[in-house]
Amino acid sequence: MTIGRPFLAAAVQWTPCVHDPVAGAAKAAQAIAEAAGMGAELVVFPEVWLQGYPYFSGLAGADPEFQAWLQAYWQAAIDIDGPVLQPVLDAARAHKTTVVLSAHERGGSTLYASQIFIGSDGRLLGRHRKLMPTLQERLVWGMGDGSDLDAYQTDCGTVSGLLCFEHHMAPARYALNGLGVEVHASAWPGHGFLNDVVDASTRQLAFENGCFVVVAREVMAKDRIPSGMPDCNASPAHYEMQGGSAIIGPDGRYLAGPVYGEETIVIAQIDPAAAVRTKVWFDGTGHYARPDVFQLKWDKRPKLPIETVE
Repeated sequence: MTIGRPFLAAAVQWTPCVHDPVAGAAKAAQAIAEAAGMGAELVVFPEVWLQGYPYFSGLAGADPEFQAWLQAYWQAAIDIDGPVLQPVLDAARAHKTTVVLSAHERGGSTLYASQIFIGSDGRLLGRHRKLMPTLQERLVWGMGDGSDLDAYQTDCGTVSGLLCFEHHMAPARYALNGLGVEVHASAWPGHGFLNDVVDASTRQLAFENGCFVVVAREVMAKDRIPSGMPDCNASPAHYEMQGGSAIIGPDGRYLAGPVYGEETIVIAQIDPAAAVRTKVWFDGTGHYARPDVFQLKWDKRPKLPIETVE
């Protein structure tokens, strides 16, 4: 095993361009340039930041407001192989930066919460569709089939990630451990009630998998809602999100943040040697595994609704 060199990683805690993936891609490119100017070689964005998290999902599905927002997000969803992401790819290449972005992706007529991995050469490495939307999110997104959960070899080591409550899926965490992940991109929305949950789950994952965790969460404000959209009647503060981005070491300690209440870029040094020191204590798929007692079955085959046999 070769221990990589230290480098800087960044979590972007900016407000999104709600419903506007073109403006979102331009803003992401700007964030990449700013983070790279601070020395960052890895940049991570919050959950579906490209078009903004669907905070309206807490409403009843039959609510006219819910339906209006859902239609707007469907129209703003992207094909990751399409032209919308080109400014992000160009920025990654220009600044030699590995990027983990998240967006509403359309597959047919279904929306997915997707995490998109981009190499420092501007090449699209892959994407991961969220395995299980939580509560009313299931009225917005479909479920990923697990075939695209992976880790990628980058200039910043082996990088993978999860979205929001996927961090509580013990088999998903264990599967990534088995891929030798060195840096985990942890994407979340900005809900304040999740602060303690995010703290507990991301620090646990950092130690459990012996990796660094870059936690990216967005800030949001009601005045960022696009004109013509109905305000949320459920709560005046429904769209007031305060972030909470951070970077965590493999021993579970914070290296930076969490930072709340401001637009910022959270940055910290990643030293791969620290992960080796942690794994001496606990290597979940190595010396601390008990395959004679517990084994994980991981079906990575795509699950297609229509399979044509010639």
